[in-house]
Amino acid sequence: MAGQPTPAHPATMEAQLQASNRPENTPIPQPIAITSRLIIRPMRIEDAPSTALNANDPLVTKYMSLAFGYPYTLAHAKTWINMNITAPHQNNFVICERSSPETVIGGCGLKPGADVSAHTAEVGFWVGQAYWGRGYTTEMLEAFTKWTFESWENDGQRIRRVLGCVFSGNVASMRCFDKCGYAREGVMKDHVEKHGEMMDMHIFGMTKPVWEKRMNKAFNNH
Repeated sequence: MAGQPTPAHPATMEAQLQASNRPENTPIPQPIAITSRLIIRPMRIEDAPSTALNANDPLVTKYMSLAFGYPYTLAHAKTWINMNITAPHQNNFVICERSSPETVIGGCGLKPGADVSAHTAEVGFWVGQAYWGRGYTTEMLEAFTKWTFESWENDGQRIRRVLGCVFSGNVASMRCFDKCGYAREGVMKDHVEKHGEMMDMHIFGMTKPVWEKRMNKAFNNH
């Protein structure tokens, strides 16, 4: 179709990833969160090849907005990263394994609210298919939620409520929110139309007081 970007051949993407693993010009940024197996850190331009490699997958983009589409090319990744590293406030990050902090396996981010909802933020995330089934997404969301409530700040504004919006059919993400203690708050019927398909939007939420009680309970159980 005219104007449609062509996905990179897997061999080409692998070569790009190998090139990205050569000595970097940009130091790996300091992580905002570290778990037993993962780090969550700001982006750098050298992340583009591994980002594109793992994001260029219709199963990864299936339940994401049209802004994160398929094919997802190296050019898309570079544009996204440049937009974020030049932003006045960092809200989007990459996910890496601790054993390979230079290679992006996914991403996570916040969309802060405004006006009377300035104390809220919507959380979003993705993980490459090669890393599914390992519990990485749940591990990441636990750590990212903690960082959001404890450390996120913009001009004195702190986050006191986090929500997740999940398309119907995305059972894996729903289970992830469940495991991390988010409440199922409701369903917006036919709220999403993507490629001619209507889908419901499932809303998950967590307030800071509820999160603090959950953390205290986990601490006391140890």
